[in-house]
Amino acid sequence: MFGITRKADIQSMVADRAAAPFLQVYASEFHARDPELGQGLAELSPDDRPLQMRSAAELGPQMPAPEADFVLSMLLAPSLLDGLADAVLAARASGRRTTLIVAITHAQLTALGQWLTKRGNENRLGGMRLLLAPNAESVVRQLPQRLGAVIEENLIRMPVSTEVENSPMRNFYAFSPELQALTARIRGYAANGIHRTYLLGGPGSGKTTLAYYYYLVRDRGRFVSVNLAAENTGDKAAVKSLLCGHVSGAFPGAGSRTGAFSHARDGVCFIDESHGITGPVMEVLMEAFDNGQFLPFGASAKQSLECAIVFATNRSWESLQNSVNIDEFTRIGAATLSVPELYKREEDMIAVVATTLSKLASRCTTWAEPKGLSEDAWMRVKNCRWHGNIRALVRVLESAFVDYGVRGGDTLLQVDEIDAGIRLWEPANHHSHQIYAVA
Repeated sequence: MFGITRKADIQSMVADRAAAPFLQVYASEFHARDPELGQGLAELSPDDRPLQMRSAAELGPQMPAPEADFVLSMLLAPSLLDGLADAVLAARASGRRTTLIVAITHAQLTALGQWLTKRGNENRLGGMRLLLAPNAESVVRQLPQRLGAVIEENLIRMPVSTEVENSPMRNFYAFSPELQALTARIRGYAANGIHRTYLLGGPGSGKTTLAYYYYLVRDRGRFVSVNLAAENTGDKAAVKSLLCGHVSGAFPGAGSRTGAFSHARDGVCFIDESHGITGPVMEVLMEAFDNGQFLPFGASAKQSLECAIVFATNRSWESLQNSVNIDEFTRIGAATLSVPELYKREEDMIAVVATTLSKLASRCTTWAEPKGLSEDAWMRVKNCRWHGNIRALVRVLESAFVDYGVRGGDTLLQVDEIDAGIRLWEPANHHSHQIYAVA
């Protein structure tokens, strides 16, 4: 009897799952009743899985966890989506891989940025992908590229100043499959004892945040950051003091100092701008890495190196190899992580544009708050190479915002304003482009 009941239960579960919609769509009444749009969406679902069209009027603060694999918000105001986003989070908490796809128009970018910022600050963001389209037909054309489950978190929350108590928090968004794959790899490194890692990425690509994410997954000790470009004086005693510390009396008038390795304890020592690992810095690191011990300056007893080391550089791997003796280079012995360039990560680009516009709009007093970008302006952003990654995109948007405000008129940043910002902050040709890491 037990075996028969169990078999029946399994068959019932399989049948229920097959009947569950593959794609559930929330749209305006106009779009929900459009048979041609419904047919186009239905063709994206497997033959044995139905499409479910729902009206935006059904959205509310308390919604049941969806049964569908994918839930699409079709060009709706992001402010309507709290209940739906919470329901998706509930489904994921129960073990499903439900994914919410938020499709917006170019004129909804600022509204999306306001919503992402609010949800991020509340730590209620996950299981989500982004899509930018001028109309419903464009959504249908782009949707197949978004029908992939979100495995990792969409959000990394970190202090603005990682080593200052009570520092305000900031949000780093990870919507693209490329960045999702990288965070999954970082999680794997941190969880499986990979304690020496090299982050390769161009300027402004988010290396500090990703190093901090490694620390969050490692979940021990402290996060200590050392910027070699700012702090390396070329004096071995100073570098040794910085990394290893020194004892009282190590040099005239010196009190004791805890170096970065000791201060991190068994956490993470993040060594940024590490293309500066030459000469005295390399000598100090080789001493520590060869046997997992280091000697504070002026001390007579060595200490164990317990922290993980995360290096970061905006240089290419070839540039790093050529900068030092190969024997010294191999002693670093770090596993590599390549940060994908922003121009390859459309969904992250949407998030950066949206949240930056939201921040700029919040400052407006006499200028009209921008609602987004024109379609042409977005295409210019989307197709730009972005050698400076996130930092360059933010600078271009800030520049375009100033021109937009002075111009007055409509509520969208236009292509001429974006072009002017690109000429200032993201030149197509520059001698430094050749030395940066590209992934």
